[in-house]
Amino acid sequence: MRRPLLALLLLAAAAPLRAVPERVVIGAYVTDLYDFNPGANCYTVSMWVWARYHRPDLEPLKTLEIKNAKQVSRQDIFKVQRGDEIWSQRFITAVVRYDWDLRYYPFDRHQLPLRFEEGQWDTSVLVYVPDKEHTKVDPASTEDDWGVRGTRFDVAPVQYPTTFGDPALTNGSSVYSRATLLIDVARTQIGIFLKLLIGAYVAFLLAMTTLRMEQPSLFNTRMSVLVGALFATLVNMRATESVLGRSADFTLVDRIHLIIALYILIAAFVGFVTRRLADTDRKAAAKHIDNLTLAAAVLSFAVINAFLIAAAVRS
Repeated sequence: MRRPLLALLLLAAAAPLRAVPERVVIGAYVTDLYDFNPGANCYTVSMWVWARYHRPDLEPLKTLEIKNAKQVSRQDIFKVQRGDEIWSQRFITAVVRYDWDLRYYPFDRHQLPLRFEEGQWDTSVLVYVPDKEHTKVDPASTEDDWGVRGTRFDVAPVQYPTTFGDPALTNGSSVYSRATLLIDVARTQIGIFLKLLIGAYVAFLLAMTTLRMEQPSLFNTRMSVLVGALFATLVNMRATESVLGRSADFTLVDRIHLIIALYILIAAFVGFVTRRLADTDRKAAAKHIDNLTLAAAVLSFAVINAFLIAAAVRS
């Protein structure tokens, strides 16, 4: 009975000890959030990033990558020995990719992601531990019309279906540590919303005034005003793209513009109907239809606008 036990002990002593991965405490303090650019699908962030670890042969801030960044600028690493622990920090500025969802502009709210990932050592060597207590965003970091509503900082491993050519990995994949900081921001000012829509609202009012023009003597004037109002609406709609950027989705601003265009077309259709009635000596009926259309259009337009804006606020 002793020989098998002795053999097992010898095998255990001869087997290599499995290395324990270095636990690197990582955190960040965001000093600036700016250049929110929906047209280019990006934003810019400046921040201090720090790491605490024990192994002097590792350089976590040197091998750290921001996975969703288009462009990264790094300053020198500051490193200090604190007992048996190394504390290092680095100032980083990054242009980060982000797909802006502007369907509910200007009542939109976004979670801006920052993904920190170890770029050299897999999880058998190095794993991140989030410093949630000290990871924060400066309240004054955002632009004037934005506010920070909260943050979330978590760590999770990410697996790639490749070994990146590492002969030590035999299962065809590799796992690296990733820390994700989500910054919840919301728009605080809606003044630009009114500026973007003021031209379209004026076009709607002008279109509605044509329903008070007498038929058939002012028919040509009526059609000219409607064509001008429709053109102004479409031009104003295109102009908003220079501010919000082009999007495959219909934004709140797009929907309001399209509704105004629809009302202008309805006013034009009613104009042709009442012109026909006036030409057949039924001016009273034509005037009644114009007045009824005017009241219904203004009331329904106000209700639809209120509904769309309320839905955007709730969303």
